[in-house]
Amino acid sequence: MFSMKRTIGILVLAVLLLSAAAATGEETFEIIGRGSQGERVVRIQERLFDLGYYFYKPTGSFQTVTRASLMNYQAESGLISDGTVGEESYRALFGRDAKRNPFRAAVSLGYTAQGAMQMRGVAQRWEVVRTQLVEGEAYTVTNAATRESCTLLYQGGENHAEFALRQGWNGYDAAAVRMLTSWLGASNSFYKCGVVLDVGGQNVAASIQWNGEGHVCLYMTGSTSHVFSLPDPDHEAMILRVAGN
Repeated sequence: MFSMKRTIGILVLAVLLLSAAAATGEETFEIIGRGSQGERVVRIQERLFDLGYYFYKPTGSFQTVTRASLMNYQAESGLISDGTVGEESYRALFGRDAKRNPFRAAVSLGYTAQGAMQMRGVAQRWEVVRTQLVEGEAYTVTNAATRESCTLLYQGGENHAEFALRQGWNGYDAAAVRMLTSWLGASNSFYKCGVVLDVGGQNVAASIQWNGEGHVCLYMTGSTSHVFSLPDPDHEAMILRVAGN
């Protein structure tokens, strides 16, 4: 009998607590920030694009560029500029009075415009190339227009090849950072650059994309993006340029 009364008492207390939470309107909001992925990130990127803060295709992955774009929006909107989307930032971002980015004539949407390709590569499909790559091994990537090269470490990948910069005691490989910066810009991580990837002595036509830190994406023919595995026509066009098509 005592046990039954105790069980009923616990259930009544739980109901009261739930009712109190509902009465005060308490809800949990999942903070969205660096490393977050999925449909909500895509929507945030699309909204930032609409408002003039984000100039790239939505990727569904919240990384350096998305964070910087969000911080600019938060600063313009009088919000705490911490680069994360909490409940306040989310409501402001999707609200009717969301602050649009003031026009700045200095904004450039084209950081690099590669000249004529000086090197050519074979347009091999990604599913073929991936069978020849060894995870953890170093590979040479060369700018097809300038013939400048850097070495990157293959990290695997499903939709496309994932590479990383070498790391030492004082940070990422300085030579590779300088090279990628000259090709793509320090913070313009969604621009593309036509390159050739040396795979066992064969030059494979590819297109590179850098996040401004230690991660590099390399697309071959047939590669897809992280956004619902959709093809990226800009990468594909760059690969065809390198292949001479």
